[in-house]
Amino acid sequence: MNFSKLDRTFIIAEIGVNHEGDEAVAADLIRQAAAAGADAVKFQTFEIHNYISTVQRERFERTQRFQLTREAFARLADLAKQLGVIFFSTPFHMNDADFLDTIAPIFKVSSGDLTFLPLIRQVASKKKPMIISTGLGTEAEIAAAVAEVEAAWPTVREDGGLALLHCVASYPTNAENANLRNIAWMKERFQLPIGYSDHTLGTKACELAVGVGAVILEKHFTYRKEDQTFHDHLLSADPDDMAELVRKVREAEVYLGSRDRIRTEAPETLAHMRRSLGAAVDIPAGEPVKAEWITWLRPAWGIGPENFDAVVGRPLNRAVKAGDLLKSEDLA
Repeated sequence: MNFSKLDRTFIIAEIGVNHEGDEAVAADLIRQAAAAGADAVKFQTFEIHNYISTVQRERFERTQRFQLTREAFARLADLAKQLGVIFFSTPFHMNDADFLDTIAPIFKVSSGDLTFLPLIRQVASKKKPMIISTGLGTEAEIAAAVAEVEAAWPTVREDGGLALLHCVASYPTNAENANLRNIAWMKERFQLPIGYSDHTLGTKACELAVGVGAVILEKHFTYRKEDQTFHDHLLSADPDDMAELVRKVREAEVYLGSRDRIRTEAPETLAHMRRSLGAAVDIPAGEPVKAEWITWLRPAWGIGPENFDAVVGRPLNRAVKAGDLLKSEDLA
């Protein structure tokens, strides 16, 4: 995948750990994401002893329950392929990156690991398309991460292999903190494809992000938002939300069109809207045309107004009545 040449917004259903360690739930989420029209599903891949310290015992034990085996991920990747959606995941350790390299075509680095440069270096060394989320990141930290990728993968820009995601790492993100215009700043500052990882409630921010230039959208995805204890479910899209998100984004893409300047109007519309040189008074044949004898009238069936100077001073080979249009064959 070349992120610089995407022909439409790349929509990711971020399953993350919303399966809460249940492979069957994870598989069902892939099926529902595919049915909703998502382009990809993304998970989180970790081994707990390489991820969470036992200093946070409750967090360690909770997150450990959400861990899936390598074998489970391989099966989920196969399922996604069968359903026509791209499977990928976020590694949280270099070992995870090595494993995912065997089953996934894309990598994602989480915003929390923006400064985990050894991991970024390891992922970049695989020379596969990679997405880096930038929540919590300063300009200098983002620049350092990009430089790390470029050091390990010198042709990454030419290959279109790196994209950054604007992200606000608050759960959920309030509308006033979404700061979607930062997408345009990131694109200008880093000269890379920019996407948006959404943590707001609902899908409005995703629609607006496309309008300000996001080429990738990542939205948390769950089977049910209500009556859940794990906080990610609340800010996630359920299957109906995801289907609506996809529909609205595809509709927005139609309205947004392309950056190319294209004239879509029918030729007859153009002719009716533009002007010709016309006679402001009765103009006799054979006399040099005076400037004050000419006006500018619709439709554009005659000599264009840009030719005014070329007509003044030239005689006509026929008399033209006031209100008529001057045509090229009238010039003597």
